[in-house]
Amino acid sequence: MTEGRPRGALGLFKAGFFCADRPSVVAAPTTLTARALLRGGLVARLDAAAVPLLAGLVAVSFVIRLAVGWLRATPNYFSDEYLYAELGRSLVESGRPLVRGIEVWFPALLQPVLTAPAWLVGDVAVSYRLIQGLGALAMSLAAVPVFLLARQVGAGRLLALGAAVFTLAVPDLLFASWVVAEPFAYPLALAAVLAATVAIAQPTRRHGLLFVLVAGLAAFARIQFAVLPLCFLAAVLIVGARERRVRATMREQALPLGLFGGVALLALAVGVGRVLGLYESGLDGRANPVELLERTGLNALVLAYSSGWILLPGAIVGFALALARPRARAELAFAAFALPLAGALFLEAALAGAVEHAQERYVFYVLPLAAVSFCVYAGRGWPARVYVALVAAGLVAASATVPLAGYAAAEGKAHSPLLLAAFQVEQWIGSSGTGSLAFAVPAAVLCALAVALSLRPRLATPIALVLAVAACAATSAAAVAFDQQNATAVRKAFLPADPSWVDRAGLDGVVLVRGPNGVRTEALEQLFWNRSVDRVALMPGAEQVDHVHAPRLRVAPDGALLLAGRPLRSPVLVDDYAGTLKLAEARRVASSPSFTLWQPRGEARLSLYLAGRYSDGWLASAGRLRLWPETRGGTVEGRVRMTLTAPEAGEPMTIRFETPTGTRRQVRLLPGVPTAVEFEACSRGRWELTFVSDSRGFVGNRVVSALATEPVFVPGSCSRLGPRRATV
Repeated sequence: MTEGRPRGALGLFKAGFFCADRPSVVAAPTTLTARALLRGGLVARLDAAAVPLLAGLVAVSFVIRLAVGWLRATPNYFSDEYLYAELGRSLVESGRPLVRGIEVWFPALLQPVLTAPAWLVGDVAVSYRLIQGLGALAMSLAAVPVFLLARQVGAGRLLALGAAVFTLAVPDLLFASWVVAEPFAYPLALAAVLAATVAIAQPTRRHGLLFVLVAGLAAFARIQFAVLPLCFLAAVLIVGARERRVRATMREQALPLGLFGGVALLALAVGVGRVLGLYESGLDGRANPVELLERTGLNALVLAYSSGWILLPGAIVGFALALARPRARAELAFAAFALPLAGALFLEAALAGAVEHAQERYVFYVLPLAAVSFCVYAGRGWPARVYVALVAAGLVAASATVPLAGYAAAEGKAHSPLLLAAFQVEQWIGSSGTGSLAFAVPAAVLCALAVALSLRPRLATPIALVLAVAACAATSAAAVAFDQQNATAVRKAFLPADPSWVDRAGLDGVVLVRGPNGVRTEALEQLFWNRSVDRVALMPGAEQVDHVHAPRLRVAPDGALLLAGRPLRSPVLVDDYAGTLKLAEARRVASSPSFTLWQPRGEARLSLYLAGRYSDGWLASAGRLRLWPETRGGTVEGRVRMTLTAPEAGEPMTIRFETPTGTRRQVRLLPGVPTAVEFEACSRGRWELTFVSDSRGFVGNRVVSALATEPVFVPGSCSRLGPRRATV
């Protein structure tokens, strides 16, 4: 039914904005003819003129996102990108969801299933680019359900196309070039909102089953969308209460609600934690109301910036109008479903994952829903201007009170394209304070424009949409620039010219041996690009590389690396980032900036390990050198040599060396002057030497002392076995 347009705040109040006793919307019939179903279903108003425009929009978005993705040098959003890649590979090779040969229960398998064929290509680089292409296409298809949803709530063709353009301009389409689930979850989640709106507005068995199917696919893509059935139940209750026919509305949805109830009982019988698999830790989230409010506020603020601000005042009022005075049942159904969904996504982002950071990745699905709600508002002629002004004032106050700079620092920006863009702008400008203003000032201007434009409704809608798309596109460009720059830096720092260098060596069954203080991203880069590296083992003191358990190595007295109590005989990819390792009776095959590939002739055995020497030559402030005999059961006899250099711009320093038997030596280093040191190493079995520096500084986030060349052991005879005094 159609209502008269309220004028101003008083008119809106009189029109029943907050009145529950106004006439209810007339319920749609529960049975429809096939022709009516076609007219009013998911393809409502998809006329011949709209099809080429929508197809062109999707095609343009696909080409742009594909080009942007192919400029990305390497994945760097770990461990997710490696996890999805490894699952896709395992589905092709074994038909099972495996990560390094370990079966994992991962409920959101849609992305690995859809991208698995790309891994049939023998070249990892080609597979990576094909997956980016699939992601670019899938995410661009999100324009279709948004266009149809806008048409469902009564928007004209051009207005619906504007909402579709906005959907493809948001900064979060950055995910299209990442090996993650978002490219597939984005269109499916929006399709689920469309299907729910149609199922509630026009209840038929076909529409109900369609929603169940799409909701299932969305949850299969991202387990966070397991809340869709609860949101559907909430929407049914809201619509029933608004129409004063709750029981009848529930009966109309008996089929989807019954199916969801059966699935819920099955999940309870199996165990919710078991169903969630790797996401079970999300159930452990604990927070008091104040913490939840703070986290939700942060995510909402980031989302407001990502939206371009100008549509938000009208969108918020549009949701209120759709609930209080719906012009049609589709409007009411849309708002009744979209609002609980938004609330559920914000709650999930506040309870699970890296809750201390902005988690835009969890909530950006709300942005197209805000655009559709703006269509609801604009289609009414921009009413309730006082309320729009009040909402805009609140948004301006929020943006002025909370600067973005603090949240974009360090790891805080990892899950938010908006914060990536904010950080990039700070880098361009050269000041975090100015960078925050570069976002806050446009936010205030755009909110003010939303109020001013409401005075000219005919011009307001196209201008607001153009400005929103422009703001989103600018933010998206900054986010892409940061991502491209970061990916290039990661590849340059962690990978050789050929990132699949281990695969090219022709060795199979390679074990990545991770050392203490190793760089997690660097290890995951090797695992992503080299399919022949199919296991991970941890040296004593090393941390897990991801959520999949990796066994710990034990170093035997003779230097043998023992995995599960047995000698390791496979080729090993050794992490040299924070320690220099050499293997006895092994061939050094190849190396990257911080990893060395070794082929043992039998068992993998250490001959030298200098813990505390970084791959770029810097020594930590303290460390330990260990030597093992070159042959099993032999002795260590000879001298170990290296050259030490104090930083040229620093002060003189002293490094103290000591053996377990108490032999001590102090080496004085002058700034910039190389000093050769030599230690006689004589021992039956393992020989050790510790060092501590009296001076230290920082290189990046590392505490370092002096530079040291790679230690070299020169075999020779000892006058007696046992440690001798070090000589310089």
